[in-house]
Amino acid sequence: EYESRIANLNTTPAQCTTEYFSWRHLTDLSEKVPDLVEQFGPITASFMGDYVAFGTDGGVVVVGDYLGRTKAVLRSQATATYGSVSALAFSEDLLAIVAGFSQGHVVVWDWAKGTTVSVSRPAQPTDSPETIGHPSGTAIASVGFIGKSKHRYFSSSASGHVLYHHIVRRIITTMSTVWLAAPESGPSILFEVASLPCGTYECPLDDVGLVAVLTSTHVTVLKTHHGVEQQFRLSYQQQQQSNVAGILKHKFSKRPYAGSIAWLPALKHKRPATATDPAESEYALPMLAFSWGSDIHVLSIQPDYEVAANGEAMNSMLSRVRFEREAEWTAIEDVALCRWIDAETLVYMTQSQRIFVLEIEQLQETEISKSPPSYIAGQPWTTLATGIEAEPSYAQAMSVYKRRVFALCGSSAVYTGRLLTWTERLALL
Repeated sequence: EYESRIANLNTTPAQCTTEYFSWRHLTDLSEKVPDLVEQFGPITASFMGDYVAFGTDGGVVVVGDYLGRTKAVLRSQATATYGSVSALAFSEDLLAIVAGFSQGHVVVWDWAKGTTVSVSRPAQPTDSPETIGHPSGTAIASVGFIGKSKHRYFSSSASGHVLYHHIVRRIITTMSTVWLAAPESGPSILFEVASLPCGTYECPLDDVGLVAVLTSTHVTVLKTHHGVEQQFRLSYQQQQQSNVAGILKHKFSKRPYAGSIAWLPALKHKRPATATDPAESEYALPMLAFSWGSDIHVLSIQPDYEVAANGEAMNSMLSRVRFEREAEWTAIEDVALCRWIDAETLVYMTQSQRIFVLEIEQLQETEISKSPPSYIAGQPWTTLATGIEAEPSYAQAMSVYKRRVFALCGSSAVYTGRLLTWTERLALL
């Protein structure tokens, strides 16, 4: 079944092929979307990986595949009162799905069984000040599982609240919820929250449970396992306009109104063995990319251990996570979304929906597509919650999975795109 889904991605006729990039319309899946809209309401959130999940205006989550086959419909009398589905994410093993709703609820399902695992309800105005929860009536802007766990996840609301949830299963199932971040004093916008996913290389950082929080004033990284602890914090620095290669690149005078953040997990790289280096593969440690306005920053991440006087590690326990600046780049306009394709390549979309690829090592930028085949609708939850006119979030409409870009365009068309190989590029000449 998995091979048939992937084959469907490769055999669909190509559209909007350029010298570097090719979009394909996923016909089977796209033809199914109008039926879902008619039954459950317009699509308000999506998540695309090995499976596809759509959230609707009617508070329903539909799980399916790229052949247009429905695997599960998740709803209840309670979720019908939670508002629109505003955020979705699968667990690492694809067995669980977490959904955020426009009224502030967060629900975890075992989607294959159709059972509800947990529900996090919003805090009401009548609750005590010590109550931990998203404000009632404020949309959940992002959700995500942390590492390999199906029982640890985060949720963030458009108002700027970020929570860490831990489902504890003993004799009875309980929920532990703590704050990761709260709205900062003064005008500030929460752009995006992301957790470090597991990659193809087992890295000690996978066990830390790193979560990155990007606002218009700071980027903060916290560990969540064995207690919440801040590992990194960087403040936004106001910059002036600069002229690079004859192109005027705009900097916000006060603070950015667009931002995005993305983790690259630890990855193995296959390479041939040589006489001097018999190893057949190497690995890349995690990296973090984030954007403020038109500025893109890339940080490399290293585990730190306690070191004795002789320079040897005292124990195998991490004492700290070290962040170092790897690269910086200024885009031609504000960046609305950035995601990793692989360890060397970052893809980003600007506010006018022009798509670029940035090669990190060479700091070489290539425009791969003037725009997707159709317009991508972003979510205005932040503007609705704060009254500040910020760039819409595209995190629930566009994603990257296994080197492929997936986009929900318009109200029902689903496309996938990928970089062309050098052989394919030469064939187009």
